[in-house]
Amino acid sequence: MGQAQPAARSIGERIRQARKSRGMSQVDLATKVGVSQPAIANWESGVHDPRRLTLAKLADALEAPLDWLAAGDRSSAESDKHAAAAYIRRPVRHVPVISLRAAALLARDATADPHVMAEDYIPVTIGPAKLFAVFINDPAVNLAFLPDTVVVVDYEDRRPDNGDFCLAWVGDMPIVRRWRGGPNGYGPARLEPYSSEEGYPLIPVTPTVTIIGCVRVSIRVH
Repeated sequence: MGQAQPAARSIGERIRQARKSRGMSQVDLATKVGVSQPAIANWESGVHDPRRLTLAKLADALEAPLDWLAAGDRSSAESDKHAAAAYIRRPVRHVPVISLRAAALLARDATADPHVMAEDYIPVTIGPAKLFAVFINDPAVNLAFLPDTVVVVDYEDRRPDNGDFCLAWVGDMPIVRRWRGGPNGYGPARLEPYSSEEGYPLIPVTPTVTIIGCVRVSIRVH
């Protein structure tokens, strides 16, 4: 980890930093630890903190010191020893839930305000300032997002890493796909499905494709 370690303060930031330093995607790390990709995304975004045993698995998968991971903000800055205290004390933000059609406006104008388009709000406890949420019901990514899943999108981050899920404007509709290739991977940049079903194509990233933002959190609505 070298001198870059102290730059990451929270447990989630340290997981993300260690993963990126190893050139791993969230899916790669999830496979090694035996969890889902959304679980990795939630930990890195600070929605939840992994339990101690899971943190040990993460440290092993990332080849990172367990003490360094565990000494993130949750354990070093929290004086209350109650297991839920760090989670409860995080500030809650209300993220606007918008339609996919409304999200298309952000493909053309990054300064558009999702709050103006809000159909509802969901409370989250993650840090990026520019967030909105959309419902996903897309069988092309059903291995990552079950029907009626809300995904929270960081629309300030339009440069996905290899393996990240992102919301992209393709054709005449925004879709969620996994980013592959380009500077952070092998081969030309493309958007790929992540589905239990066959037949969904790889989409080459051309000048007509616009990345609206990267998926940071997913929430299943029952």
